[in-house]
Amino acid sequence: MDAIIKIKLSELNAGFVEHLKALFQGKEDVELTLTFDDRQNAYYDSLKQSKHDLELGNNLTTFTMEELEAYSLRKRA
Repeated sequence: MDAIIKIKLSELNAGFVEHLKALFQGKEDVELTLTFDDRQNAYYDSLKQSKHDLELGNNLTTFTMEELEAYSLRKRA
């Protein structure tokens, strides 16, 4: 049996552990994997890198107003 249970750290307490024990009662081998979801930190790291690139003028795409309007018109069609 496989199950994914997502909980907040604040919900991880002795009562939760007791519920897990009851769920798997009578089983000899149970494997639990705990994973920390770091997507939010990765998002902020990406934003920081983008800001840094902008400040240095790296990885920028520039265009004229005419090019923007032409691009916009193509996307609407």
